[in-house]
Amino acid sequence: MTTPENLTTDTAGFERKLGTYIRELRLERKVSLRSLAAESGVSVSFLSQVERGEASPSIATLMKIAKALGQTISSMFESPAANSRLVRSGQGPRLVHPHGDWAEELLTPRAFTKLQVIRSTLAPRGTTGEGMLSYGTSETAIFVESGRVDFWLGAERFDLRQGDCLSYDPSAPHRLENPTDEPVVLLFSSAPPSY
Repeated sequence: MTTPENLTTDTAGFERKLGTYIRELRLERKVSLRSLAAESGVSVSFLSQVERGEASPSIATLMKIAKALGQTISSMFESPAANSRLVRSGQGPRLVHPHGDWAEELLTPRAFTKLQVIRSTLAPRGTTGEGMLSYGTSETAIFVESGRVDFWLGAERFDLRQGDCLSYDPSAPHRLENPTDEPVVLLFSSAPPSY
C-alpha cells in the first residue's frame, strides 16, 4: 500500500516514465506536439516539459492528454503487462499522480470491460486539484476504507468517513480533498470502467 513517504519519492520517477510514455504514444500515432497540445488545452511548451519529465500535469490535464491520445488514465498505470485475475495487496499496477498527492492501484485486470476497482490513497491535506473532474459515463461508488475525505459533487459537499459509501456519476463535476493530517484510503468501483 502507498504511504505518504513513498507518494513523494515515487513522483520524480513517475513523471519521467509518464512523459516518455506520452511522447511514445504521440509519435506512434504520428501526432505533432502542437496538435496534441491544442487538443489537450495546454501550451506546446508545457506539453514538451511534461514529455521530458520536467512538469507535472494536473489530474484533469492528464485526463485530457490521455483522451486526446485515445487512452484512459488507467492505461497509464505502471506494469502494463500485468493482467492477472489475482492482485495481491500492494502489488497491483500503480499510478502516482503528478504532485504526489494521489496514488492509485488497479485491483481488476485491464482486460475487464464491465467493472473496474481502484484503491486510491490521498495524502494528508492532498487534493485532486483546484478544478472539478468530469469523465466517462458509468455507475461509480466510492468507499472510504480508512480516513476522512471531503467529496464535492457539483456544489454539494459530502463529508465521507471510514465505512461510508457514496454512489455517483463521474461525468458530473466532482473533486476530492483530504482535510486531515492522515492519509485517506478509498475504493472506487465503476461499471463499466470509465477512468
